[in-house]
Amino acid sequence: MKSIHIYIGLVLLLFGCKKEVGPQSINLDEKGIGKLIVINEGNFGFGNASVSLYDPNTGEIANNQYKKVNGIGIGDVLQSVKRHGNKFYFVVNNSGKVVVTDTNLNLITEITGFNSPRYMEFFGDKAFVTDLKQKAVYVVDLVSNQIINQIPTQGWTEHIIMHNNKLYVMDRGDYLTNSTQNFLYIINPTTLIKEDSIQVGINPNSMVLDINLKLWILTSGYSGIENGRFQRIDLDSNKIDFTYIFNSSTDKPSRLTYDFDIKKFYFLNSSIYTVNNDVSGFIPSVFYQKNNENFYGLNVIEGIIYATNAKNYNQIGNINMFNSLGEELNITTSSIIPQSVN
Repeated sequence: MKSIHIYIGLVLLLFGCKKEVGPQSINLDEKGIGKLIVINEGNFGFGNASVSLYDPNTGEIANNQYKKVNGIGIGDVLQSVKRHGNKFYFVVNNSGKVVVTDTNLNLITEITGFNSPRYMEFFGDKAFVTDLKQKAVYVVDLVSNQIINQIPTQGWTEHIIMHNNKLYVMDRGDYLTNSTQNFLYIINPTTLIKEDSIQVGINPNSMVLDINLKLWILTSGYSGIENGRFQRIDLDSNKIDFTYIFNSSTDKPSRLTYDFDIKKFYFLNSSIYTVNNDVSGFIPSVFYQKNNENFYGLNVIEGIIYATNAKNYNQIGNINMFNSLGEELNITTSSIIPQSVN
């Protein structure tokens, strides 16, 4: 990194938006009791990421809760959160750390030494952390809270899923210029060996298991080379057994999520789209046509679809909530760049 200006320019190229604009002030709310955690990325480089708590029963949200509890901010660019046992693990991307709290958000410790961490998964007394720039998956000892190893990869590792004692890791290649085929790695979490790799479409960005334990991957493609794809992987054979190709190179699908109760996928492609996971007649359709929203994150929890609206990446964002019929149930104010509801 030659200078902060060059680095910010690279991040803009990667994400296509002015998320470094800021800083913005965040008002302290009273301590909340909501059961859902909203992670707000904050502006790149300004350390104003935050945690909100949302109560779906009352519709009330309490913002800036980590700072309310601990008296300090959580860091710079809050990427993801994962619960393991009675602890929350907050992955803070640009701070290169994982913040560990109890379930009341009280700080326990910080795991440091990452390059640019993204997502986290667990196996026994180990954790595995993907990374934007490291070309590896980090291995963390959960007893000492130290990085103890790395599993080398091709490039940017993104989503990670633990299933049937195997790690499934998405590799997106070079984090700035990737235009080549990418892979899904299958890793043995005990031996730390990559046991298999499956070539997938260009720029995979999200993946989920469906009710039949098939793994679905959504790719955004690369303009002029390959359109985005929906791909299904049979985990018994480790083969792709279904592919849907989006019609236009302007389609950039992302943020794949799944409702197990009604067997439907939801994803973002500017607006919110949905499709059944039956491969016969597999054609995505608009679930909610966006108006002025800038949808950024998407989750389904207990039948409610939560879509985060990052607005211009500088204003306080919203969370839009819908039922399975596409009817808007509520809109609540979150914080700067709300990323996901968990």
